[in-house]
Amino acid sequence: MVSNDDILRALGRLEGKVDALDDRLDRFETEFSSERRSSSESRNRIYERIEEQAHRIGEAEKTVVVSGAITAQQRDIITGLTDVMEKEIKPTLKEWNRLKTLGWGMRMVLIGAGIGIGTFGTAFLWFGENIGPALRRWLPP
Repeated sequence: MVSNDDILRALGRLEGKVDALDDRLDRFETEFSSERRSSSESRNRIYERIEEQAHRIGEAEKTVVVSGAITAQQRDIITGLTDVMEKEIKPTLKEWNRLKTLGWGMRMVLIGAGIGIGTFGTAFLWFGENIGPALRRWLPP
């Protein structure tokens, strides 16, 4: 038969094993809670980074949309300036070049007329001075 001492020893060993198991469970619980805490912090950092990336992508999309609108606006302005150039400035420049060419032509005509009148005047004076004595020589006295 089993004596009380044997029972008490078995109960002591059982109590020791239960205490060791309790200590082990406490360590596991502490480790598990720290792991849960660190994994929760890690997930929070991941979510923050995902939200930051989403915000950056949204800002980049806004920038692309604004850049596209600015490019379209510049294209419209360039088209308008091209139309103004074709319809208003080029005809004015053509007219100005025509007037400039006409001015050069008139200048040449006036220079030619001046040279012609000067030559005619010089010839008239020369003939005027020389024709009198020549006629007197030809005509009998």
